[in-house]
Order: sequence, then structure tokens, then C-alpha cells
Amino acid sequence: MAQGGVALPPSPEKIQAKFDLSIALTLSTWPALALAVQNSWGGPQSAEKRDWFAGAISDLLQATPEADVEYVEEFLLQVMNDEFEIVLEDESAQEIAAKIVGLRKLTLQGNFSMVDNMYARWKERQTRGSTAVTFQHVERGEDEDDTDWDSEDIEEEEEEVGEEDVDMKDAPALVRALKEKAQPEVDEDGFTKVVGKKNK
Repeated sequence: MAQGGVALPPSPEKIQAKFDLSIALTLSTWPALALAVQNSWGGPQSAEKRDWFAGAISDLLQATPEADVEYVEEFLLQVMNDEFEIVLEDESAQEIAAKIVGLRKLTLQGNFSMVDNMYARWKERQTRGSTAVTFQHVERGEDEDDTDWDSEDIEEEEEEVGEEDVDMKDAPALVRALKEKAQPEVDEDGFTKVVGKKNK
């Protein structure tokens, strides 16, 4: 591919193809997205949504070449929320966005070594069987308590404090006595007199 001994720069099509591959590979390493797809949080078409997601990022960066990490991160968070109903607060979207923006710069320069390395690692994971991200949702029964302690621990602490109860005869009441509700006054014409709170 050298013309007169000079290496030709990669074609725009090759650059775009490598960049698209890098987006897909980057998204495949994102635990939040992998978990959403494995558990079908985006519905039965979760895998298709992931593939669409990669294409949407590519389209976004073609339409907005000056997009920075923050812009891409906001897009990632919005799609995760809209398509998979996930609100991320772990800053993983920022890491993925930074990686995508960095790969965009490298591929535009014709440097595909990082993309090729990512692809080789992905193929290796596929041959040895990828380790799936697992999520376990535990539901508690009505009789189960949502506490971190055991009732036996509380009983032991009470025994340590002392066996006798403290007499609380003089303790102030915790609830104020309710004022008696004033009976409505009805005049001779049958109208009820309205009394303000201050006049009670």
C-alpha cells in the first residue's frame, strides 16, 4: 500500500470502521450496560438496544465532531435512563465517555493499535467464555426484618445494663393533651357561627 515508498494514510471508511468497532468494544466492557442487557432491563430487545447504542454514539460524534467527554457522558447517561431505566451514579459513564473520545482522536490520526488490542482481548474473552456480570435481587418476606442486628443482641445488652426497670413516674408526657373541640354555635336562623383559631 505504499506508493513510491510512502505509506498511504488510511481511508476515511477504514477510520470510521475502526472507530465504530472501538465504540462497540468499549461498550462491551461497561459493567452497567452488560448487567442491563443480561437482565433484559431494556426489554426483550436489550441486546439490539446495545448495538443501536453503539451506532447512536457513532452518529452523535459524526454530527458533533467537537463533542467533549462531558457531552458524550450526558448522552450515555440519558440513553441508559431512557432505554434501560437505569440512573447511574458511579461515574462509570464518565470513564466510558473519556475512553470513546480518546479512541476517536487516535483513530482519526490513523492509530489503530489500541482498537486492535481491544479486539484481540475481546476475541480471547469470547473463546474462553466471558465472565458474566451477575446481579442478585433479594426480596424479603413480611416476617423478615430490615435490620443488621439480631433481637438476641438487644436482649443481651438489656441484661448487661441491669435487670431492674427504672421507675419513670415523674417523666413528662410525650403527647400533649388534645384540647376539647369547641361545639359549633348555631344562631336562631340556623346558621353556624365560624370561630377563628385565635378566638377559641
